[in-house]
Amino acid sequence: MSSRIDAGRRVGLNIYLLALALACLVPVVAVSGFAAWRTGAAYKSTAATRLSDTALTLASAIEADIEGRYTALSTFAALWPLTTQTGEIVLQSSRFEGIGLDGEVEIVELDYGMPQGAHSAPVLDVAMQAIGRDRPAISNLVPGRTAAEHRIFLALPEGDGRQRAVVLAITPTQLIRTLQQRNEALGSILVAVTDGNGRIVARSHEPERVIGKRAPDWEKLEALGVNSGWFEAKTTEGQRIILAFEKLQSTPGWTLVVGEPLDVFNARWQDPLLGLTLGALFAVGLATVAAILIGRLILRPVRALAAHSMAIAEGQRPVGLSAIPSSSVREFETLRLSVEAAERTMREEDRLIRTVAQAGALMLWRWTEGDGLIWVEGWEKLTGMPDGEALRGGWLDRVHADDRRRVRDVAGGQVQKRALIDVEFRVFVDGGRWLWVRGRGGPVCDDSGKVLQWAGVLEDIDARKQGEAQIAHMAHHDALTGLGNRILLRARLEQAIEEAASGQVSAILSMDLDRFKQVNDTLGHPVGDALLCAVAERLRATIREGDLVARIGGDEFAIIQTGAAQPEAAATLAHRLVEVIGAPYEIDGHAIDIGTSIGITFIATADIDADEYLSRADKALYYAKQDGRGRATLYEEGYMMDEINRLLAKFDKLRLRHRDAA
Repeated sequence: MSSRIDAGRRVGLNIYLLALALACLVPVVAVSGFAAWRTGAAYKSTAATRLSDTALTLASAIEADIEGRYTALSTFAALWPLTTQTGEIVLQSSRFEGIGLDGEVEIVELDYGMPQGAHSAPVLDVAMQAIGRDRPAISNLVPGRTAAEHRIFLALPEGDGRQRAVVLAITPTQLIRTLQQRNEALGSILVAVTDGNGRIVARSHEPERVIGKRAPDWEKLEALGVNSGWFEAKTTEGQRIILAFEKLQSTPGWTLVVGEPLDVFNARWQDPLLGLTLGALFAVGLATVAAILIGRLILRPVRALAAHSMAIAEGQRPVGLSAIPSSSVREFETLRLSVEAAERTMREEDRLIRTVAQAGALMLWRWTEGDGLIWVEGWEKLTGMPDGEALRGGWLDRVHADDRRRVRDVAGGQVQKRALIDVEFRVFVDGGRWLWVRGRGGPVCDDSGKVLQWAGVLEDIDARKQGEAQIAHMAHHDALTGLGNRILLRARLEQAIEEAASGQVSAILSMDLDRFKQVNDTLGHPVGDALLCAVAERLRATIREGDLVARIGGDEFAIIQTGAAQPEAAATLAHRLVEVIGAPYEIDGHAIDIGTSIGITFIATADIDADEYLSRADKALYYAKQDGRGRATLYEEGYMMDEINRLLAKFDKLRLRHRDAA
């Protein structure tokens, strides 16, 4: 049965096959995964570089567009007489279309640092910048009431130290056209230009909805503190994108940004990893299916072989078991033939011993006077020792030493009488224990009455013997604590009295527990019983092997100490018991503190009977309680009185010193 339990706890063959398949796949999947991860990282870096390059290219285009407008404005200044005219000029003449100039032009002139004429604040600001720096200047987006009224101002100083500038007002639409022309080949990429305040100046997709609005992640871009780079951001519509940016060099903080949807960007490097993952899952699934199919191919004959082998091992006939199927695996087929041969042999032997087995026999044997044991069946199963080693006198080595002589005497006597043999003894069996058996047999005679051999059986009577031993134990031991009871105590006391006749002095210690009744009354009998069992364990651990400790009442105990030098041994044991029993207990969550009082008397003569010795021990116990409990007192009035009192006083002083120190 235990072998079946152990087998049930082991891992099946399918698990091992699956583990083998995974062990082969994991390195390949790991290496492929690492390669795909590196490839994905390269794709990611390439995609980011592509966006950055696009941003740089478009930034250059925007700057070129603005630079072209400055050139056109310079051409206008050269063609248009500016010496006498200030204020606003609307360019409607077709002669300026050839230079790419459209919009509104104003002439701003300063007289002693003060502007002449009426100009708007944005116009004056950009004109003052151009005049003050003596170079072209561009404003941030100046929002209007409607998208059509948004303006961007470009200022060009006249030069030669004159306090005059030409200012061109353009709409963001003109920049948007530049982006849209460049964006034809960019597909899903979004391009936008923001001014120094983070407002969107131009955008390639749906510009009319967002021109003049603040870019959502402008602060995040400015916090980077660099002229170019990339990061994750959001569009004004809330879409997550990867954003590459490039600062424009000729503008006051303008930035060109190029964005690509995050899912499109990630797809460039995540798709290879996804493909690898799906491939790995497919490979694992395929390996699992293959392992299961191979496992079924192997396990079908193996399970049948195991079932038949188990039946053979347990000595059972393979009734109800399916036939062992043939296998294409050579080793399994050889094993199948071996198992079937073993089953045939078992059936033949079963016919021989079936009748004896049904009669309850454990082992069959044959014996002769000249050769000893000549044949045995079942000895190995009984003892674990091969049948051949039991032949002749080998079986006697397994008989208990206390039973060996008796077995020889009984068997020898019955052989001489030519009578039936019936003897009970113990044999050492597998598992390291002694098994009680009953050997029965008789002479086998020929027709003339001559004894040819002796034959018989060996029966298992261990259960009966164990029951008898249990009854005997219960008759001499306390049911609660397992200690000896009054019957066993009295028997051992009688033995000690007999030994006293030859000069061997023993001691009897009578003891009961201090404050036990208080524990029993306050905490209940279950706790009291548990406490008695704990005291019993401490008593067993304290006495020497060969001494007897018995429970003779509710909380009363007695110890018979033999084979020790008295009175020192009794005094030492009593002192040790007071310490051990008085140590704290933890019972069912309760901290319990009890003690013990001990009365001692010595068994030094056979002239006193057992009752008198017990009475003396009880009287000494009474004196111990009268003297304050938690101590030991001697009964004897003369014998070893001075010596025992000296020892007990010494131990009392040590106990008080230890208590004060604690």
